[in-house]
Amino acid sequence: MFCKKPVPSEKTKDLILEEAKKQFCEKGFEGASVRDICDAAGANVSAIKYHFGGKEGLYRECFRNYGEGRLTAAKKILTTANSVEELKLRIQLFSEDFLKEGTDNPHTTRMICREIDFENPLIQDIFESTFLKVYTTFADFFIEAQSKGLIRKDIDHHLITSVFFHSMTSALRGDHIGEKYYNRTLKDPKYTDQFINNLITIMFNGIKIQEQ
Repeated sequence: MFCKKPVPSEKTKDLILEEAKKQFCEKGFEGASVRDICDAAGANVSAIKYHFGGKEGLYRECFRNYGEGRLTAAKKILTTANSVEELKLRIQLFSEDFLKEGTDNPHTTRMICREIDFENPLIQDIFESTFLKVYTTFADFFIEAQSKGLIRKDIDHHLITSVFFHSMTSALRGDHIGEKYYNRTLKDPKYTDQFINNLITIMFNGIKIQEQ
């Protein structure tokens, strides 16, 4: 008789985290069961206490891990731009990273949108230290571009930032609808490129036909 080989500790942690994202997304914090999460992950219930300190810690980790990753990427990509073309390139790179991570982590994306809408106090500090700072980093990027004369100074930088964030988050939230009814999805790299390029073009050029 052979004994089942134990899963390494860090592997167990990752399996629990991935399963938790699914169940928290579908059932919410109150509805999700620690036992169900562990059963689906093939882990002992005590592993949640060991790795995350409990159910709240596990829930918070779903957001913290993702938020810190997005903030690190934003700070790396949204550095000083010295020309309009470089400005566009950095916006493109940021958008590609934002949308790819959103489609690769659909459960986390839906959880973030839901909890931010309801301003859940359980993750308020994580929101302020990661997701809000991603927004601020993007806004500061536009402020610097305005100071360099790369974009108009009469437009509120928060409005520019909001247009981009709302466009991308709305696209992620409604991607399943686009896939079902219009046969287009952000999981398709070609469509993602088109979406980002169109968004940048609309921002910089507007949608009116240019006068000859």
